[in-house]
Amino acid sequence: MANQNRPARPRFFIGAAAAIVAAVEGALLLSRKALAANVVGLTQEVMDLLIGIAQGVGSTLEKLEDILTAIEGIPGGGAAVHPPNATSMDAMFVGCAFAQPKAIRLPSIQVPNGFELQIKGAPNNWGLVYVARSEPKAGSPLNSWPLLPNEAIGYKVKNAQEIWVAAQLAPPAVPVQEGVYITVEQV
Repeated sequence: MANQNRPARPRFFIGAAAAIVAAVEGALLLSRKALAANVVGLTQEVMDLLIGIAQGVGSTLEKLEDILTAIEGIPGGGAAVHPPNATSMDAMFVGCAFAQPKAIRLPSIQVPNGFELQIKGAPNNWGLVYVARSEPKAGSPLNSWPLLPNEAIGYKVKNAQEIWVAAQLAPPAVPVQEGVYITVEQV
């Protein structure tokens, strides 16, 4: 699909090339008038140099335009590739009823391509909640992400079930259940 909102780069380069060519043409015209009026003019070598510069710039601009076109043809290359707008979202609280090393796997929620699963430490948590890609890692503070109360982190995973969480503290050590809130947009 062609990007209808292409940047103005090609128009800029074409405009720059036209300005250079106009300057050379103007210099040629002034040179001819100067020679006719016996006023100091540009030598043929200088004119040849200006014409060569203008032709070189034009050639470079054409090559640059080809490069930009090629880059825009690469997925994710030229224009930003954004996922479609979400039509709904899923959100829920996942409680960690036990302290480490026992970990809880997040429920199965599909995460659409281009979106992130957002995990937020419950604001009323008394301790940390550890986040990891496996049960053993979530049960170890050295191999997991320590999520503070009210802190959020996003993961680009295909399913929320790929993430495990474990609480630092659990009832009866704390008056309420520790946990995380998870949310993901859906298309």
